[in-house]
Amino acid sequence: MSVLLGDRKESKFEAITYSIELHDMLLSLMQRSFGVKDVDDFVRKAYAYGDISEETFSVYREIMNSFKKRVSQHASLVTSNVRAANTIYPTTLHEYEIRRDYQNAAIVHCELLIDDLQRVAERFNVDLNLYSPHIKAIDREIGLIKRWRQRDMAIKSRLEKGNV
Repeated sequence: MSVLLGDRKESKFEAITYSIELHDMLLSLMQRSFGVKDVDDFVRKAYAYGDISEETFSVYREIMNSFKKRVSQHASLVTSNVRAANTIYPTTLHEYEIRRDYQNAAIVHCELLIDDLQRVAERFNVDLNLYSPHIKAIDREIGLIKRWRQRDMAIKSRLEKGNV
């Protein structure tokens, strides 16, 4: 018997599987150059409107590549940290803290992803509505990780009482 989608409970591994989906979403966005159709055309228009003083195509191409590298790196680190946290089943408080550090690092990289996407939008005058699904996806990943941390509080309380 199947369960309706709305009635399904969230999987304990949802943070892990969703981090992979998020990474794929961001890779797709990067392949489309963050919604900038043509960097050279952007530079020409910015120069024509007086927004920049000279047509520096190579500089803007390098800026775009730099943002692509940063977003790719942060997305990879979100997935890596979530997977690393999942490999640890804490049996001591020290292991619990290590697991929590990985979870916190994943959240930090999610926040850095949001920051980088905002910087791309500012630099290349991209419509922020284009990034709305990606920001929502990153926020969802943050929420999944935070709920995971809350579930881990039960483990922490058992460890503090000595009931492992």
